[in-house]
Amino acid sequence: MERTTSNECCIVFVANRGYGLTSSRTNLIRRFLASNWTVVIATADDAESRSLVDMGARFEPVVFNRGGLSLVADIRCYTRLHSILRKYRPTLVHHFNAKPVLFGSLAARQVLGGQVKVVNTITGLGHAFTAGGLSAKIAALGYRFAIPRSDLTVFQNRDDRALFLERNWVSETAARLVAGSGVDIDRFIPVDRSGRDSDAPVVVMIGRLLRQKGIPEFVEVASNIRRRRPGTRFLLAGEEEPRHPDAVSVEWLGEQPDVEFVGRLADVVPILQQADLFLFPSYYREGVPRAVLEASATGLPTIGFDVPGVRESVRDGETGYLVEDRDLAAMTARVDELLGDSRLRLELGDNARMLAEESFDLRAIEKQYFDLYRGLGLEVSA
Repeated sequence: MERTTSNECCIVFVANRGYGLTSSRTNLIRRFLASNWTVVIATADDAESRSLVDMGARFEPVVFNRGGLSLVADIRCYTRLHSILRKYRPTLVHHFNAKPVLFGSLAARQVLGGQVKVVNTITGLGHAFTAGGLSAKIAALGYRFAIPRSDLTVFQNRDDRALFLERNWVSETAARLVAGSGVDIDRFIPVDRSGRDSDAPVVVMIGRLLRQKGIPEFVEVASNIRRRRPGTRFLLAGEEEPRHPDAVSVEWLGEQPDVEFVGRLADVVPILQQADLFLFPSYYREGVPRAVLEASATGLPTIGFDVPGVRESVRDGETGYLVEDRDLAAMTARVDELLGDSRLRLELGDNARMLAEESFDLRAIEKQYFDLYRGLGLEVSA
């Protein structure tokens, strides 16, 4: 069986799927490889994961059942993580997403005890916490037992950090705040939106096809607006999640006359550059929604609900608007206001770009992570 030798440093990155690593953590992986670390990615077998193998990472496929409890699948996943940790005996394990955090933290301590540093990133609390009931109770129990077994827990927004501290799931000394996953501001560049046809504005949303991501709300706002402004186009891009308990079907979307569903896009830059306004009616309990950061970097104002995660990425009245959770009348009014005032829309978009540059630049986020790693006594070159 292949193992790293005792004088090698090894890191295992664990995430639900490859996109969770390629979207904003590619440079973390590249820098560990440049520092002669063995880098292992434990995630879904998809195109994004395989692209990291081309960089030099080792790939260990793991199937995480997303969206709820599945006893058989979850036990199989936990056992698989055990096997990977025994094989590589890493110096550091970094988990992203809920189930990797829960299962990975427990497995790491069971297999390696105090010989491994464990870092978790809470990328949002998602479906379980928003849905409440049994799912929320099970998730809470998992965090209660798993989080104290990590060396550091990184939160992407203040609300999640405050919740974990309040419930004594994490100590002050082990809690860190890193605002989101960052955005490549050199790739998501602003475009000149002045002089566009004011009678045919484009409103865009990007998000997985889940109810809690705000898909039905997007459809309703689109219908409300198009009764007043029939030339407005509402474009929705996102990935299907047919097995998720909160899924919205493509068939249902196809029946909605006021929304154009364009599917999952390999590159969202063109649709964001085409847009005049970004609408994000998610109440999913985001970490910091990457889609909003990307929209901001292209100079788009965002309208969203005043909920955890979203309120970290939108400054009300400066880079867009926040409205009360699930208040669709208020959301419709704000959309109508910005579609009718191109000057204000452009001003808020310029402010959004400046916020992305000042607070969410991917390079600054990466530096914060490497500072955290070094604080644990790990050596990684700049």
